[in-house]
Amino acid sequence: MELARHPKSQELAQELLSRPSPTVEAPAEILQLALIPFDDSETDKRPIKEVIAAACQQAGVPGPSADNHHHVHLNGIELRWEQHTEFSSVVLIRQLSETAPLFPTDWLTDIAANLLTGTLITVKSAASDGADPRLAEWMNEWPSAVGGSVLSGLAEIATTLQPNDQGLVEYRVINRGLDDARMGRLTQRIYEIETYRMMALLGLPLAKQTGATLNQIEQRLVDLVDRLEATEDLSGDQALLDELFALAQSSEQLMADTDYRFSATQAYGRIVHDRLAEIGEVAVDTRQRLSEFLDRRFEPALRTTANITRRQGHLSARIARVVSLARTRVEVSLQTQHRTQLEAMARRARLQLRLQRTVEGLSVMAISYYAIGILGYLMGGWFSSGHLKLLISIISPLLLLGIWYLLRTYRRKLMEGADLED
Repeated sequence: MELARHPKSQELAQELLSRPSPTVEAPAEILQLALIPFDDSETDKRPIKEVIAAACQQAGVPGPSADNHHHVHLNGIELRWEQHTEFSSVVLIRQLSETAPLFPTDWLTDIAANLLTGTLITVKSAASDGADPRLAEWMNEWPSAVGGSVLSGLAEIATTLQPNDQGLVEYRVINRGLDDARMGRLTQRIYEIETYRMMALLGLPLAKQTGATLNQIEQRLVDLVDRLEATEDLSGDQALLDELFALAQSSEQLMADTDYRFSATQAYGRIVHDRLAEIGEVAVDTRQRLSEFLDRRFEPALRTTANITRRQGHLSARIARVVSLARTRVEVSLQTQHRTQLEAMARRARLQLRLQRTVEGLSVMAISYYAIGILGYLMGGWFSSGHLKLLISIISPLLLLGIWYLLRTYRRKLMEGADLED
C-alpha cells in the first residue's frame, strides 16, 4: 500500500509492546517500590532516571533511553523501571537460592523521591500433587492474613497488608501450576493492586479536609438565603449579591483545587477493581479474601471522595440558583427604581412644558408691548393724537398675532432639530 502512515501510528503500535510483563520462576522474590518524585532544588539527590542510568553504567549495561521505561539485568537482579503520570515504579526480581544476590537498594537512597508504598512478594512452588505441609505452615504463619486461591486454583496468595519497618507490604504466593510468564503477570497484578490502592487513598485526606470546608460553605449559603428574605432595599440586595459572588468563587476554586486528585482517585480505584477481577480470587478455608477485605476497607474511601465530588457539584448548582434569584431581585428593584425615576422625570417635563407655555405667552405680551410702544414713537410725528390711537388700535391685534406666530414657528423648528439630532 502507498497510503501515508499517521505520524503517531508507529509510536502507538509500539506502546502496546514496549512494556512486557516479567517472567518469574519460583522460588523468587520481587521487590516493587512506588516512588513519588519531589521538587526540591536545594536537595543533593538526583532524579530517578539519572540514578538508574548511573547504576546501569556502573554495571556495564545500557541505561535508559528517551523512553519512560527501562528493563535490564544487573548482576543477577532484574531491574524494571517505569515512569507513570504521578509516580515511578521500580521493580527488582531475584531468584531465591543460597548464592542469590541481595537486592541492591543502596543506590535508591540517592533518588529525589518519597516512598509511597513498597511490595515484597515471595513466590514458592508446590509439589505436583499440591500436598506440601511446609507451604501450608508457611501460609498460616500470618493468623490475620487475607487472600485466597487465584487463577482457577493455579496459585494461592496471602498478605497482612501491614507495612513492615521498611514500609513494604509482604505477599506470599504458592505456585500450583502456573508457568513463568503467567506467574510474572500474577505478581505484576499483585504489586499493581498495592500501588494503585495507595495512589487512590491519596485523595482520602483531601476529601476529609474538603468535606469540612464544604460544611462551612453550605452553612454560609443557608445564612445568605435567610438574609435574602430580610433585605428591604436595593443596597442590601447588592451587598448580598456581592457576598454570593464571593461564595461562588470560593466554591469554584475549591473544585478546581480538588478535581484532579478526586478524578485520579476514582481512576486508580477502577484499576484496583480490574486487577482483582483479573486474578479471579476465591476463598480458601476460613481465610478472608483480599477482594472482600478491600471491598470493606478500600471501597468506603472511594465512595467518600465520590460523595465529596457530588457535594461540590450540588453546592455549585445551589449557589448558582441563589445567585440567579438574588440577581433577579436586584434587577426587579432596579427596574422599579428606574420606573419611579422616569415617572418623576415625566412629571418634571410636563411642568416645564407648562412653564414654557406660560413664559411664551408672557414673552408674546412683552414683545408686543415694546413693539407697539416703538411703533407709536415712530408714527407720532406723522399722525395726530386721535388718528395715532386709532391706527395703533388697529395694528396692535395684528402685531400680537404676528409675534405669537413667529415665536411658535421658531419653537417648532427647535424641537424638530432636537428630534433629528436624537
